[in-house]
Amino acid sequence: MNSENECPECGFPLDCFQLSTCPKCDGGELHHHLRGVLEVDIAHCGETWELAREKIADALDQALSKQYRGLKIIHGYGSTTGRSIIGPRAVAYLRHLAEQFGGRYAPDRQNRGASLIWLNR
Repeated sequence: MNSENECPECGFPLDCFQLSTCPKCDGGELHHHLRGVLEVDIAHCGETWELAREKIADALDQALSKQYRGLKIIHGYGSTTGRSIIGPRAVAYLRHLAEQFGGRYAPDRQNRGASLIWLNR
């Protein structure tokens, strides 16, 4: 499997932040192959835990299929009510998914109501 800094079609080394096509094979999907972080809010439209869990699973499927480097889930921390229903369950589920898919779980350093799964490839 090619690394992040290689063309997915021919393996030519490249700087993914400056090129949209490979200078060797003219592959045109580099922007698609080297995406950043997919961000999804699962807790601020009146979601139940079941719906939030489905949103996480759908987002992970999308992040994996479109080759994102990571998935950021905004799950909230209970700032309005003083307690979070979805947040703790989402964190536990994200930890499980990270382990299951060979990724790494991390809390978001800028938002205590969000967590990340880094998708290691």
